[in-house]
Amino acid sequence: MAAGVLEQAPDWMQGVGSLLALVFASVAVVVARRTYGIESERDRVNAERREKQDLFERRSQAARISAWWGRSPEGEPGVFVRNASEAPVYQLYATILPAERRYEDDGTKVQNLVVPPAPEPIFLPTPDPIARPAAVRRVMVTFTDASGVRWQRNQYGRLRELQPHVTVLADDVRAAALSNFREDFRDTYGVDVSFQAKGLTMTLDRLTEEMATVRDVDAVVYPHDWIGALIERDSIAPTLLTADHRAAFPEWALRALTVDGRLYGIPTTIDTAALLRNTDLAPEAPATFEELLETGLALQAAGRVEQPFALRVGAAGEPFQIWPLFAGAGGRLFETTEAGWDPSRILLATEESVAALTHLRELGEAGLGVLRRSVDRAEAIELFCAGRTPFLVSTADAMKHVRAAGIPVAVSAVPGVDGVSGEPTFTAVHGLMLARHGRSRVTAMDLFADYLAHDDVMDALCRHVVAPVGAHGVPGDPAVAEYTRLCAAGRPMPAFPQMKQTWNVLARMEVAVIAGEDPKVAATAAAREIEKLYQRTG
Repeated sequence: MAAGVLEQAPDWMQGVGSLLALVFASVAVVVARRTYGIESERDRVNAERREKQDLFERRSQAARISAWWGRSPEGEPGVFVRNASEAPVYQLYATILPAERRYEDDGTKVQNLVVPPAPEPIFLPTPDPIARPAAVRRVMVTFTDASGVRWQRNQYGRLRELQPHVTVLADDVRAAALSNFREDFRDTYGVDVSFQAKGLTMTLDRLTEEMATVRDVDAVVYPHDWIGALIERDSIAPTLLTADHRAAFPEWALRALTVDGRLYGIPTTIDTAALLRNTDLAPEAPATFEELLETGLALQAAGRVEQPFALRVGAAGEPFQIWPLFAGAGGRLFETTEAGWDPSRILLATEESVAALTHLRELGEAGLGVLRRSVDRAEAIELFCAGRTPFLVSTADAMKHVRAAGIPVAVSAVPGVDGVSGEPTFTAVHGLMLARHGRSRVTAMDLFADYLAHDDVMDALCRHVVAPVGAHGVPGDPAVAEYTRLCAAGRPMPAFPQMKQTWNVLARMEVAVIAGEDPKVAATAAAREIEKLYQRTG
């Protein structure tokens, strides 16, 4: 029996050894896990420490920049800015705000391109007198540090780093043109900008929905008649410009982007409907609409052209394009006062406006057949570019096609009906408007105001789009230069929140008359519909 036990001992000892090995292995795993946890925690703590150190070092210069409201020894109001660091800061903007305001929407803005380090603060006087000398003011300041990082110290002293990315939504034409400046903008300011094309068919409803749900949208570029609706939907914020930046843009263009005394955008391109003339077919500009029509009909009778002139109408109507013919024959939409458009007085059903619509009907499908619903934008431009008509009434978006076709062209105002004192034509301003909820809208406001204020930038934009821009310079292209002059001589279209519906009513009215309906009936119905729009929301 003892011998049997001894014989089984190796198996028993082998089992014990295996068990001990398993125990030691388990202990080793536990120890390894604990060691790994300790090391991981140490790495995490070290990473946090490094991150805090990096942040401290990144903030080290910015933390030494301060600004406050005060008066110079001579009693002049303004901003004191102190750079207590050892390196200069750049592109500094100081916004002076009333103490009771929390946001930067109201105030006065001053700038200084470079603030060098100094033991004493510099003084930046305000360009406009402060209404209440004793009022308490706060100062918000933004600047770029020596390493190229942009910062904001708000009016309560809180310092935060601004993101070096700006996203702008625009239609295809302006997005493509502005995208040419991405690299130069980044090299100039150290900020990447993305221009996202949203197509020419982007609607106001889709735009406001995207601005409300996508926080990365910092600005949009669209015509100024959208401003009223965008304000009403809290989609855009006011724009503050320094005196130097305001001076870089025509005052009329800034007024077009202003609602209730607040500016809502920076001018980019501008536009109006004008008369494009093929100088080979019509060497002289017509003085009246009758002369234009007579010249066109004579060329048509001689077999040199297919129709006297072209104008886009389309199935849905193009009221901005048709407006010069309507206004030039005496038609009016709203009464005007020194304060601007008065939507409480709708003038579509007046005798003068009915006469203007009768003029359109005579040119339409029940009359000469020159104005037709079958002629859309592409067809109207093609008629002119192919030499099949001597005249084209169009906005400047036709110019690229005309230049590409090599048509000798001159631009002038669309002449009015002889003996009629017509309204000025509508002018549109495409403004870069700041998204109310954009993460980088402060950066967009500061840097785009500076960038677009440069003549060389606006001149390059003008050449890219072959269209006028909202700047003081005169384009080198004579045709575009004339568009620029006509824009300044025109009247910015209204920007009420109801303008989308107003344009739709005008389009239906004009299409109905061009199709042959009674002008007085169409005018009366349109006037009533528009009156209801403004009564309902007034």
